[in-house]
Amino acid sequence: MRARRKSAFRNALRDHGIAGAWGFAEATFFFVVPDVWTSWVGLRRPKRAIGTTVSALGGAMAGGAVTYWWGQKVAADTSSKALTKIPAVTDAMIGEVEQEIAVSGPASLLRGPTRGVPYKLYARAAGLQRTPLVAFLAWSVPGRMIRFLAVTAAVSGIAAVGRRRFPGLSERRISTVFWLCWGAFYAVFIPLKSRRSRDS
Repeated sequence: MRARRKSAFRNALRDHGIAGAWGFAEATFFFVVPDVWTSWVGLRRPKRAIGTTVSALGGAMAGGAVTYWWGQKVAADTSSKALTKIPAVTDAMIGEVEQEIAVSGPASLLRGPTRGVPYKLYARAAGLQRTPLVAFLAWSVPGRMIRFLAVTAAVSGIAAVGRRRFPGLSERRISTVFWLCWGAFYAVFIPLKSRRSRDS
């Protein structure tokens, strides 16, 4: 029993650690959202998965603070050129985010997830425009957490329904469908977002 508890604790620690590190990475220069990991956990451990969204949020806020600082310290052209090397990020998108921060402040963070605009662009723009860091981090909570929770809960729910409706469905097939769906999403999202941003 004790060994089982230790194993469960180590697994939970790993899941939260990966969520936090992934959140940090995506808030800086990584382009795959931490929802991939939190929803993966949700396939088999929905309650733990909800907890990992908090860890992902913590990592994202830490990464956002680093990108905010970087936006303050580095020349605008330099940071802009660096960000355009990330898949699906364009000059047009960066300019739109700068305008949003200038007009609406950090509250514009709430629009990012609905349009597929990376959090890191808001962090960089907020730092560039000297938006108060406390305000930026405060708006980061709903700006990040709403999507983290929605995606993670949705995947957990779909997996649970699938197991009930199709009792013979193996865990391997569930995992395969999961990775195929995320792969298909990025295969469509990256070129589509890049094209739309360049055309706008």
